[in-house]
Amino acid sequence: MSVKVHFLLEDLLVEAPEGTPLQAIADAAGADITFGCRTGSCGTCRVRVAEGLDRCSDMGAEERDFLKGLDAPPDQRLACQVTVQGDVDIEYLGL
Repeated sequence: MSVKVHFLLEDLLVEAPEGTPLQAIADAAGADITFGCRTGSCGTCRVRVAEGLDRCSDMGAEERDFLKGLDAPPDQRLACQVTVQGDVDIEYLGL
């Protein structure tokens, strides 16, 4: 089954297999998301999940702690830590 990921800032709509890491989808599509460490500790890939937050993988402890330190709202995630389980709309925020 495939999912649709809409990168809002560049109005880029791509399809990928369900369960694909958002980082892999963004890289393959050439989406304008900067990835620094790719391990969830730098925050350069911070995104807002405008639609479909419930279709993203659960947040791990490291990602949760990092975003809590930024006082980030619940709709923000680190793109390098998200696996896409369904259609989502993504807005890149950066750090």
